[in-house]
Amino acid sequence: MSIEFVRRLDGLVYRFHRDGMFNGRPSFKRVDLELWCRWLPERGWCTLGEDRVANSWPLLGQTGQEMFPPLGPWRSWKAGKSYLYDLRRNDESGC
Repeated sequence: MSIEFVRRLDGLVYRFHRDGMFNGRPSFKRVDLELWCRWLPERGWCTLGEDRVANSWPLLGQTGQEMFPPLGPWRSWKAGKSYLYDLRRNDESGC
């Protein structure tokens, strides 16, 4: 399984492949950067950069306890900019 974040502004797609486990849940690594989608006990699902700082989260209605990153809208915040993404799963990749 892999996941994709699709930026609503322009349709840009960021792909993440499953890469082991982290805190008892699957961990996903972006294919072109040291950027991770992981579950943290204190934050729930989020993305983390190389600096290990969380920079995006699912929007309303998510409990943060799901086994996989929740589908639907996510908000990013980094370097003073914010974007809205849709997370979708891609089960066809064989990952």
